[in-house]
Amino acid sequence: MSRLLFLVVIVTVSVLAACRSKPTGGEGFRTLAKGYTTGLGDSSAGRIARNAEEWRLLWNEHTSTQLPRPPAPEVDFSREMAVCVLSEQRPSGGYGIEVVGTRWTDEQLVVVIRTTEPAQDAVVPMVITRPYHMVATPRTTAPVRFENP
Repeated sequence: MSRLLFLVVIVTVSVLAACRSKPTGGEGFRTLAKGYTTGLGDSSAGRIARNAEEWRLLWNEHTSTQLPRPPAPEVDFSREMAVCVLSEQRPSGGYGIEVVGTRWTDEQLVVVIRTTEPAQDAVVPMVITRPYHMVATPRTTAPVRFENP
């Protein structure tokens, strides 16, 4: 029985590792980090770090469940800020959230996100997840609104 449990754990970890996206960019942003587990515990859909101290605190909370903690990606706060979108906790793999674009409207920065769910017949790892996507956008003091069309 312990061999079966070991095999299940190895397969689950392998699937989760394979699902991690490589850093990419898009219209008006670049990816800092993206994945399926985070130490960010609040239920808000988005977090913003406009300076190095806010970024340090956000990254430390995000990596609080990881050992060893990875170093924070570089953000040039003279021209960028960090934006994190996160999903609520999910009962399995197969869920996702990502920033797909940014745009300006009515003196606000709109961060456009897309969420995904697994198909009903999908084979997914049975592990609790909390998908997230952290991006760098042009720096602004204007309000930020998150939109999931």
